[in-house]
Amino acid sequence: EMQLSGVRLDSGDLVKLSQEVRSLLPEVTIFASGDIDEWEIARLQRENACIDGYGIGTKLVTGVPVNGVYKLVEIDGIPVMKNATGKVSYPGRKQIYRYLENGQLKQDYLGLMDEDVSNQTEPQTDSFIKLMVQVVQDGEILQKSESLEAIAKRTAISVASLLPQTRSLENPSLPSMKISNKLQELTQKTKAQRI
Repeated sequence: EMQLSGVRLDSGDLVKLSQEVRSLLPEVTIFASGDIDEWEIARLQRENACIDGYGIGTKLVTGVPVNGVYKLVEIDGIPVMKNATGKVSYPGRKQIYRYLENGQLKQDYLGLMDEDVSNQTEPQTDSFIKLMVQVVQDGEILQKSESLEAIAKRTAISVASLLPQTRSLENPSLPSMKISNKLQELTQKTKAQRI
């Protein structure tokens, strides 16, 4: 007699097929793969698919492209900015400061690289994480490589700090971002110098 411990489904109607397998082989683990991403997993769960595990491959590796545009912010230590209609940028080297309260994201601040934003929160705090970290300078790697375990732990803590509506697959809301006082002042000063 053959012992079957699992079934892998990788094509067809995964909801219907998984339900059929579950009715025929109730003790077997059902694993699904084949161009699956987080939206497909959510759909399968909504439609009561009988799937115990998922294999994420192609969509994990190839991912969604990130569109990036270079914006000049400083020339020889002098802050500069783009000030075209609908395309205004902030001057100077910047940092994103994340304020956490009891492990939960309360507020993100866009500020200057070495700015102290602790006096801009209510209540005042020094519980900020700097989100941007320089990893290369003059061709030299500045940061030590993290282990996979350390990356997994840091990522889990970071994701858990986000509000449920930010983590939602359907119409997620972005975390609130405030512009720091000094960055607002520098922006006004830089605009005034161009006039």
